[in-house]
Amino acid sequence: MTTPAPLLMTIGAFAQASRLSPKALRLYAELGLLAPAQVDPQSGYRLYGHAQLAEARLIALLRQTDMPLSTIRALLDTPAPERPGALRVHLAALEASHRQRRTLTRHLIGHLEGETPMTLPAPQTRTVPAQNVATLTRHVYVPELPGAISQGMATLFQTLREQGAEAAGAPFVIYHGEVNADSDGPIEVCVPYSGALQPAGEVALRVEPAHAEAYVTLSRAQFEFPAILAAYDAAAAAAQARGQCGELSPREVYPHDWDGAGPDDPAGEVAWPYRPHV
Repeated sequence: MTTPAPLLMTIGAFAQASRLSPKALRLYAELGLLAPAQVDPQSGYRLYGHAQLAEARLIALLRQTDMPLSTIRALLDTPAPERPGALRVHLAALEASHRQRRTLTRHLIGHLEGETPMTLPAPQTRTVPAQNVATLTRHVYVPELPGAISQGMATLFQTLREQGAEAAGAPFVIYHGEVNADSDGPIEVCVPYSGALQPAGEVALRVEPAHAEAYVTLSRAQFEFPAILAAYDAAAAAAQARGQCGELSPREVYPHDWDGAGPDDPAGEVAWPYRPHV
């Protein structure tokens, strides 16, 4: 006696059974998350098997945890015994994101009420000479920002070593646009250099023009987002009081040992360029 072939469901029936829309199922198929069990060669109709319902429901539940589709795909490719560990990593990221949003909301409440969210050193000013800089430009959102900065600097310093050039000042990161949930910058990671250097791959070379800037020195703890927003506000106010802003973008400068800095040690500066009043 032969075993009957399992019945297949149309995309409409599978959508109803899995509680996923046909539009979502088509997207998941395109991304390789949940391919149809069979596609009718004549009609092009997508057919799904009952055994796929468990995975479809898992995908739906994972989406409700705000897990990106790319992460879901990686999770589905992970052996079943390792999936709980992958979910714990996702949970830690969710909790960090929640803490960040909560802190940002408190910062905004305090800002609107005229409070100072943290004690900051008084802004200082300086004149920065023109510098030859090696740069990497990246479009990133907040979660990717630390990695983009550290990887970008590593690439720039490696390029300098490979070509025999030397760093000639503190590295810095220019924010040419906002980096938040909706805006991806861009940011420009910069390392001043001296010596002969040629562009290589994504590494570009240019001259950062001379300028005046107001800056605030921060500890490692004060650099945490969104607390650092208060430093940007203070630097911007100091720059606007002394001149015209807007020709050059704000930046973070790293003249200290970032990796070796403790929570209360100086770690970097928030700087806002301006053209002094005549």
